Amino acid sequence: MKKSGLLLAAAAVAGMLLTGCGASQKSTFSPSVSCVYVAQDGSVSSALVKEYEGDTVNSKDLQQYLEAAVIRFNQENGAQGLAENKMGADKLPASLQSVTADKGVMKAVFDYASLEDLIKFRQTEDNEDTSNTVTALEVSKVADADAAGWLAEGQIVKADGSPASAEEIKSDAAASAARISGGGNIMFSGKVLYMTEGIEKKDEYTVTVPEGENALDVFK
Repeated sequence: MKKSGLLLAAAAVAGMLLTGCGASQKSTFSPSVSCVYVAQDGSVSSALVKEYEGDTVNSKDLQQYLEAAVIRFNQENGAQGLAENKMGADKLPASLQSVTADKGVMKAVFDYASLEDLIKFRQTEDNEDTSNTVTALEVSKVADADAAGWLAEGQIVKADGSPASAEEIKSDAAASAARISGGGNIMFSGKVLYMTEGIEKKDEYTVTVPEGENALDVFK
C-alpha cells in the first residue's frame, strides 16, 4: 500500500486521526496551510499542516520521527547525518526547522539548500508530499526580472485584480519577482503586489498556483 505522506506516517506513530486545515494571514512563516515559502533571497522552505482529532499528541515522538526521515534523506544525498543546520557549516539538503502539535493542529516546517532538494525530499518514500507540485522557481529583483523578459510573460494584474502596467510594476526597485512553475500554495516573505492574471490570492502573502501552470508574483 502506498504511504500517505510524512505527517500521516508520523501521525500513525502517535495514533492520531488527521483531517483538513485552515488558512492564515501572517507575514512571518507561521502557516496554517501546507505551502512552499519563498524569501526575497530566493531561499525556500515548506510546511506540512494537518488537523488532528482524538488523543493528545506527543510532540517529542513526532519530532524524533521527522528528524529520522530528514537525517536519512541527507545521508542519501551525501551530507552529514543531521536534522538541523549548524552555524558555520554547509547548509544541509533538508533540515527540520520546527514541529508542533497544539490545539488540534500539527505543523512541520522544513528548510532546504535548494529548490531541487525540496523537490527530491517531497518525492521520497518517507514523505510523498502531495501538497505542492512546484517544479521550478526563480527569484530576482524586479529590474532584473524586467530585463530578462519576465514581465512580458502573460497578463499581470495588481493584487486586487485590477490592471497593471509594466511601468508600474518595475517602478518599485525594492520589490522582488518570483517566477514559478507547478502548483500549490506559495507564501512569500513580503506582501503580494502583482501577480499573473488567474492566480488565486489567498491572503496578503499567499497565492495558489493551479496545477501545471506558470505564474509570476511580485512581492515586497
